[in-house]
Amino acid sequence: MSLSRFVGRFRPYSVPLCLFALVAIAVLFVPPLVLGGATGRTYALTMAVLIVAISSVLPYAVAVGVLTVPFLYTGIGSYAAPEVLPTDAEPFGLAAALRHVIAGISYVVAATVVGAVGIGLDFAASSGSEPFTAMGFPPFPSLGFPPFLVLGGIVVAGVYVAVQLWRYERPVRGLGWETVLGTVVLGTFLAASPVVALWIFGSYGF
Repeated sequence: MSLSRFVGRFRPYSVPLCLFALVAIAVLFVPPLVLGGATGRTYALTMAVLIVAISSVLPYAVAVGVLTVPFLYTGIGSYAAPEVLPTDAEPFGLAAALRHVIAGISYVVAATVVGAVGIGLDFAASSGSEPFTAMGFPPFPSLGFPPFLVLGGIVVAGVYVAVQLWRYERPVRGLGWETVLGTVVLGTFLAASPVVALWIFGSYGF
């Protein structure tokens, strides 16, 4: 299979596949870095943290998926593939809205998972452990707040924005500022997901 043909097949599914890869890398490789080994206990603790994080963020995830449907309705952006955006030939429909909502919920959960894994790095740094230094990386500076929690959401949001704009199969300049701005705003909701999950957990004790 030629590279161009592979890219053509990959493009429609690129956002979910890239975010799934980010989640898999974070869940499989970061916990052993923090806890010192890829053991059953390591992944059991990781799953416990992820269950708490996902249950905390679900109300926000549903709100983001549903309340951003106007982005889809007006044609300026979507969490689903650009093909669901309304056109003269294909007006706004329920199926497109459902795809947008499901994708939005899934991406919020993905951002939260990556951010929740980052909490382990934050705990390790605050307890005096230096997993990055042990691997030969420079020490991460103390910023006074959970930087890896925030960074997890930002990374997922950045990947979503970049790859989603690529899925339009047009140069960014040809998309129009409304589409670019709408996609960035949708990405911002993803970036905030881990912080919102932590806030909900702290406020309501989920």
